[in-house]
Amino acid sequence: MRNVGILIWTLLSLVLVSGVALGQSKGSSRNGNKAGDDFAKIDRDWLAAEKNGDFGYCEKFFADSYVLVMPDGQALTKRQWLDILEGPDHPTLEVLQPDQVRAHVFGDVAILTDHTTIKGHDGKGNSLDGEYRVFRVLLKQNGEWKAGGVSMNKLEK
Repeated sequence: MRNVGILIWTLLSLVLVSGVALGQSKGSSRNGNKAGDDFAKIDRDWLAAEKNGDFGYCEKFFADSYVLVMPDGQALTKRQWLDILEGPDHPTLEVLQPDQVRAHVFGDVAILTDHTTIKGHDGKGNSLDGEYRVFRVLLKQNGEWKAGGVSMNKLEK
């Protein structure tokens, strides 16, 4: 009977330890290597398309489930954001520059963080100038990375 108790205790310990180990596993960080450079390029291309009005690129690149959370908390769907970009009151962006891009990949999901500088104004002339910490989610769909979502936070000076 004592051996059965030891066996049960050992199995429970293994299950608990493996669960903790799995729970602590991190996605691969892709900083400072070729894969990280690839994600930084995706980030730059994405923002260049928005800045330069390449709506075909945006339409294809944004996943159908895309959500943009603006610094004021407003959430926009893919269609809502594309309507703004393509509309007569679209933002005018002189600078839309990401840097400090960090990528963390978890299978078919990549989380990018970056520091983005924006200079420009919205369709009503309100300044958008500022420094932003941005959280981007990419989803691999049919072998291609697509934008799944963005959350922007304005940095205070």
